[in-house]
This record gives sequence, C-alpha cells and structure tokens, in this order.
Amino acid sequence: MAESPLSVRRIDRADWAALRTIRLEALADAPQAFGSTLDGATRLSARQWRAKVTTSQYFVAERGRAVVGMASGGFNEQRPGTHWLYGMYVTPAERGSLAAKLLVRVVVDWARGDGGDELYLHVASEAPRARAFYEKTGFAVTGEPFTMERDPNVTMYTMKKSIANEFRVARVDAAEFYELRRRVLRENDATKSVEDPRDREPTAIHFAGLLDDRVVVSASFYPTSAPVREDLTSYQLRFMAVDFDAQGHGYGAQVLAVAEEALRDAGAEQLWANARDSALGFYTATGWEIITDSANISAETQLPHHKIAKLLDRETNAASG
Repeated sequence: MAESPLSVRRIDRADWAALRTIRLEALADAPQAFGSTLDGATRLSARQWRAKVTTSQYFVAERGRAVVGMASGGFNEQRPGTHWLYGMYVTPAERGSLAAKLLVRVVVDWARGDGGDELYLHVASEAPRARAFYEKTGFAVTGEPFTMERDPNVTMYTMKKSIANEFRVARVDAAEFYELRRRVLRENDATKSVEDPRDREPTAIHFAGLLDDRVVVSASFYPTSAPVREDLTSYQLRFMAVDFDAQGHGYGAQVLAVAEEALRDAGAEQLWANARDSALGFYTATGWEIITDSANISAETQLPHHKIAKLLDRETNAASG
C-alpha cells in the first residue's frame, strides 16, 4: 500500500486541537528547544489555544490525516520590520523526510508574500541537529549568542536567511519532485501515481528549478527510443511541471535550456515528450515541434496530448512528422 503523501497547510481557530497535540509532543520531546514549557502549555484552556492560533501564522505538516510537524511565522517587537520562523518541530519518525523542508518553505513563502527579504529564527545550542538543518537550508548565524530568557543555562543563536527570489537550476533526486508533480499534474490526488519506474535508474536525469530552496519546476529525462527519427540517441521528457504561483516568469524555459545543454553534452541528439495540448504553446515557443498525426488521450490523465520532439543538433531543423 502506497504511503500517504506529506502536505502542509495553515491552520485556523478550528484546528486548535491539532496544534495543541503537536505542540505538547514537541515540548515533551525537546524541552530545551522552546521558550515555553510543557507544564505551562498543558494548563492552557481551549480558549487560550484558539487565541494563540490567531496571533501568528501557524502551519502544520501532515502525513495523511496525522499531524507530524509544525512551524509558525511571526514578528519580533525588538526587531521591527523583520520576519521570524518560530516553534519549528517535526515528529521523530518524519525526521529526514521532506516535512521540515516543507515547513520552512511555507514560512518563507509567507514572509516573502508579506514583503520580507530576510527570515530570522532562534535556535538553542542544545539542538545541534536543528542548527545543522537550518544551515543546510541557507540560514547562517548572525550576531552574538545570548541566554534563553526562561532558562539562563541555555545558549541561543540568532540565524538569518535571505529569501529574495533567486532562481537557479540544479540536478536533484526524483523524490524532490513528487509533491510538485502531484499538485500540478495530478490535481493533488493521492491515488494517482507520480513516480516513473525509471526514476531511480542511473541513466535518468532530473532537473529542478528552485526559488531559494523551493522546487518550483520539475523536468525528468529518460533515455528511450523516440516516435520520430528512431536512429537518433533520444531522451524522453516527462513530468514537466511549473508550480502555480511560479508560472509566467520564464522559469520552465530556463530549466529546459539548462537541461538541453547538459543532455547535448552527454550525447543526446533528440528530445521528445507526450505533451498536454494546453502546454503546446509553451513548447513550440521554446523550439519544439508537434509530431504530425500524434494526437492522443493520455491514459494517466485522460487529457488530450500530442507528441512533440526537438533536435539538439544546432545545425539541424527540429523534428517533424
């Protein structure tokens, strides 16, 4: 049975019980990492929990219906105009999954949407794994260490991350794409597959377009014979997706340009794909051609498609019927 997908959402007053459950788990599991205590949190009434949800932007990570992580975005009265990540926690069974990255990403999106270009957080010296994770996701220690107000024996560090929109293209593991593939290409339907059996083969090549550390474009290439010019060394493009809020900025074209150059250097002579009709304008604008008499209905999506191809030899015209 397939594992339930991870998802992240903002919660409201009606979800106060979900926040309470994961917050109490966090305070019991890592008491030195938080400014509040398990005893104090346990004493809060339902009314106080509802009020807490309205004071900050609270987000939870869920595996199916189970809450497996939390984080919030907020402000700091001592640092007016700055945006902060607070209360980050992931349940032990999900550490090493994408849960922590998704939580940071959603807080980054909140801060960026509020006009911020930097995101701050505090991390305790007693949480070296958390600090290592933050450093890996682009945070750096800034300023001098200080003592926690609740417990002077705990040393705290302030960390800062630039969240300005900086787009880059990188090769990644296919698993980095699954959440994006599902949301954009499969209508977020957990029953529909977002994996290709070839994803983990060494010959598969996966390119991501990233805004900061967030994957907003996916493009996967697999060596295979093509439905046109079968004599050429060809790669099939699959799962080309651009996140909804990143569409219209040219990110997809940038990913394809980098991918085509890398594949050409690797000996590829032709690319092909089975493209949705709604995306044909994008592909033809970037040099692909529609293969004659290739109209079909995708068995995966039941949407109209055409096969398309592009020659990578700069001196040869693009493929045709």
